[in-house]
Amino acid sequence: MIQLHQKLAAPAPNKLTTDGKAESDLLKANYDAGERDFKFKADIYGHPQVKDSLLTLQNGKCCFCEAQINHVSYGDVEHFRPKGGWIQDSEPLNTPGYYWLAYDWENLFLSCQLCNQRFKKNYFPLENNVNRAKSHHDNISSEAPLFIHLTNENPEDFICFKDEIPVAINGNLRGDTAIKHTGIDRGALNENRRTNLNPIRDLYELAKGIPETNPDLQQKAWNKVKKYFDESKLDSTEYASMLRSFFKANPLP
Repeated sequence: MIQLHQKLAAPAPNKLTTDGKAESDLLKANYDAGERDFKFKADIYGHPQVKDSLLTLQNGKCCFCEAQINHVSYGDVEHFRPKGGWIQDSEPLNTPGYYWLAYDWENLFLSCQLCNQRFKKNYFPLENNVNRAKSHHDNISSEAPLFIHLTNENPEDFICFKDEIPVAINGNLRGDTAIKHTGIDRGALNENRRTNLNPIRDLYELAKGIPETNPDLQQKAWNKVKKYFDESKLDSTEYASMLRSFFKANPLP
């Protein structure tokens, strides 16, 4: 996971500010009238205008696992705070969910179907469930989510990598929750990250082992490594967070 800097300053797509706002106002009015069984319009929050914007702002990558979405799935518009219902621990689904945020730009990301449908689902734990916002009349700023908000926070403050394996920094609860409940430690994904990391790690070890008596060859090797180092700083690079962890643990000379 990386912080999605581009989305932070991006305006909401017109589909959300028009149809989405009208639908949100209707949901709020229905709640005040006693309605609790809400229906949501995927053709608004999942509209091509919204999906295409998210795909561009996320550099084509899943917000959680950083795999190129088009390589693995069509992609899901993921609700950070789940719209239909929420789960704190392992209890049945609590309803209603964050219905008033179903079309809220800040609440929407794009993920691969595996991260969204198999792992995160409706899970949204808080440090203290007593502070949960239960309706649009409550203030969500009183919540302390255990999930990391991918525009407002930097996941790299909570999660690092030991080789290709994601780990919570100093065992922190928020990093551990994100790893466990978005599935970014699944075997096939670790294998794919390993495939990306191995040639870079091998090149790094090769460059480190070239004796100083051969400075030209040594410099050429380090220049190749630096190319990967520079790419790791780009948000568009697949598995950028893993590569950043590698170079933090293995700095260039």
